Amino acid sequence: MAVPVEKIGYARVSSSDQRLELQIDALKKAGVKEKFLFTDHASGSGLAFKREGLLTALKLLCEGDTFVVWKLDRLGRSVSELIKTLEIIRNKGANLQVLTQPIDTTTSHGKLFFHMVAAFAEFERDLIAERTRDGLAAAKRRGVSLGQKKKLTPAMLQKVVDLRRQGKSYVEIASTLSKNSKTKVSKSTLYSYKEQIEAMLPFDLEEVETDSN
Repeated sequence: MAVPVEKIGYARVSSSDQRLELQIDALKKAGVKEKFLFTDHASGSGLAFKREGLLTALKLLCEGDTFVVWKLDRLGRSVSELIKTLEIIRNKGANLQVLTQPIDTTTSHGKLFFHMVAAFAEFERDLIAERTRDGLAAAKRRGVSLGQKKKLTPAMLQKVVDLRRQGKSYVEIASTLSKNSKTKVSKSTLYSYKEQIEAMLPFDLEEVETDSN
């Protein structure tokens, strides 16, 4: 039996002078059911703000669903964070509707928005890979020892990122890479690149997708 398509709503306020009710009322008028409404209320600097409401909403999101927000900036507090959140929605095969802005990916014009997001995400990943290569080259020119850490080529690094996107654990990825390359790649080698790998993934991927590592 087909899973019914739903509208998943998310609202967030970041200061005491913002009214959460305003966003919630707008989401309900847009057709979001009470049980599919999720909220977050940030306070202070927000540095430790985990956005549990957003993570729960993203976990619940299924293919064909529509993720509804009042404004686009509710999905991220920086451009990088916003792009990663949008990538999660797109990769789940869901749509996005922004109530106060002309963004609705259920329409032909709206689909172009997701294509632009994908292009920006790829551009960001390319920049990260380029900075990594430049950093290693600069260190080598300065005679800096990189220790015994095994290097992942840019192609291997991208392969790791692709497998992580599929929900593969580092153990599974190490096994896959070792089978398909001449050099054995260990779990510890991958973990030494973990910060860089996770930076190339949608934010909090490990919390959105269950992974045993």
